[in-house]
Amino acid sequence: MLDVREAVERACDLAHRYFDPEKNARTRQRQAATLAWEPVDYLPIIFDVKVLEADTLPEYDWQEQWYDPAKSFVAQIKGQLGPGAAPGDFLPSVRADLGVINGPSLFGVGFQVPEHTKPVVDRFIAKEALCDFSLPDDIRDLGVMPRLIEHIQHHAAVLKAHGLEAHVDLTHCDTQGPFDIADQVLGHHIFTEIYDDPDFIHHLMTEATRAFIAVTRLCKELQGEHGPGGNAAGFWMQQGGMRICDDSGILLSRDSFAEFVLPYHAQALSAFDGGWLHYCGGVPGGGRAEGLHLHDLYCSLPQLYGFNFTTGQDWEAEIRKVRARHVAYIGGLHRPEGEPLEAYLTRVAQLAPERTGFLFAYAFDEAEWDAVVPTWQRVQDNLS
Repeated sequence: MLDVREAVERACDLAHRYFDPEKNARTRQRQAATLAWEPVDYLPIIFDVKVLEADTLPEYDWQEQWYDPAKSFVAQIKGQLGPGAAPGDFLPSVRADLGVINGPSLFGVGFQVPEHTKPVVDRFIAKEALCDFSLPDDIRDLGVMPRLIEHIQHHAAVLKAHGLEAHVDLTHCDTQGPFDIADQVLGHHIFTEIYDDPDFIHHLMTEATRAFIAVTRLCKELQGEHGPGGNAAGFWMQQGGMRICDDSGILLSRDSFAEFVLPYHAQALSAFDGGWLHYCGGVPGGGRAEGLHLHDLYCSLPQLYGFNFTTGQDWEAEIRKVRARHVAYIGGLHRPEGEPLEAYLTRVAQLAPERTGFLFAYAFDEAEWDAVVPTWQRVQDNLS
């Protein structure tokens, strides 16, 4: 088995072999234009292929990756090889991959670093301690920020030393979102405190939004992104340059969401001239409805440029609704078993005939890999 230094060298060699700077430049242009609602030559498409050499890299558990940024770097490159080697529009990137605890850690939450999964919060903060909490301006010594800085600086140094800065981007850590941070700080009492003590929740959301902005700014500073735009959790934006997650917010009613979440999302987006938003929930293709009642509120955010969601019922109708509000859809579309490739891709392309506002991703069968991009481009040409 390779030692970690050898593994880093091997990972860098594979990045040189499979990640193409020219393709990356084209991908950045397509992604940025699509999210800015400008027409492109062909809509971006993302899919995964098998890279046999990836199996020559070691496997590291999450605890190993936490304590050794070199192991985290190797693990991330290994995971990027398949989509990065595909002839689509995937943009390889690495980050300080410390799980979802970055923002919550600024408040002093307890957390575990297990082997089998990313770090998780295991001790919340009492309401009494949060009532007077105020985040300081300098967060570098708080929570997991020293480790975050160590990881980003390590990755930046490795990329520079190996001439990989055009092959692999640096992107910000998992910043979550204001309500996700607040939920992890207070715990699930947040859902009753909304009714019992709304002033306290507004105070907590103010500080959680400050934490979100501060962590994102620190990451972008360390990445060398000092202006608008940049790599936002794997997607390139010419305006904006960050991602919000809202896995907890989708559990709220419309009225509660409109009062306690939406204004803070707007503040977070405004701090970076916009961004895109993701939430998890339900089972993709399972017909569940978490979050659907909030889509019009999400899309009302003036600086929301992209939207990825994992619940749906009538997916085509939902994609059309999102795009009708001039927010780009990021994601896939359910494909019935046995639907031919060209018929499927035609159905997808018909959702965005103006060739913008749609970043498409799907897990294609191995037998289709070589045909995906030519077919994708042909069906768009046929629709012109």
